[in-house]
Amino acid sequence: MKEMDDGRFNKVANIIGQSMQYHPHGDASIGDALVNMGQKDLLIETQGNWGDVRTGDEAAAARYIEARLSKFALEVAFNAKTTEWALSYDGRKNEPVTLPMKFPLLLAQGAEGIAVGLATKILPHNFCELIEASIKYLRGKKFEILPDFLTGGTMDASSYNDGKRVVNTGKSHY
Repeated sequence: MKEMDDGRFNKVANIIGQSMQYHPHGDASIGDALVNMGQKDLLIETQGNWGDVRTGDEAAAARYIEARLSKFALEVAFNAKTTEWALSYDGRKNEPVTLPMKFPLLLAQGAEGIAVGLATKILPHNFCELIEASIKYLRGKKFEILPDFLTGGTMDASSYNDGKRVVNTGKSHY
């Protein structure tokens, strides 16, 4: 999307096609990832029917919806001075090895997925609380952050353990 960026919205089908130059797994997984990111309303500005995570409604077909990088994404996610580049999977293009961020994006967006024998589930955190925690961290002060939920909801954080894995000891808490 950065390569395509001219400030205007692009059809998601075109974004998916351009992304396939960098991603060998096909259009469906790219489209799903793009819709997921667009629904979180942080990195991608959307236009059209992008579905609704609260109701489970799916987004319209990629040929009907449009997107562009948000001003936040352009400011936070792209820094030529700190980004390491390598050849893409087929050796035709240069792509970032990682995208060093000026913001704890993984905590803001959350993540869920599986890979070879591994799984992850990182709950999203509140944007404003992450900003406050980042400032405290940079000043060397202690901070506490807890997950947040896009659709609302509440959580008992009394056993949160600072986000570290909680091991079930087999003892009942009842």
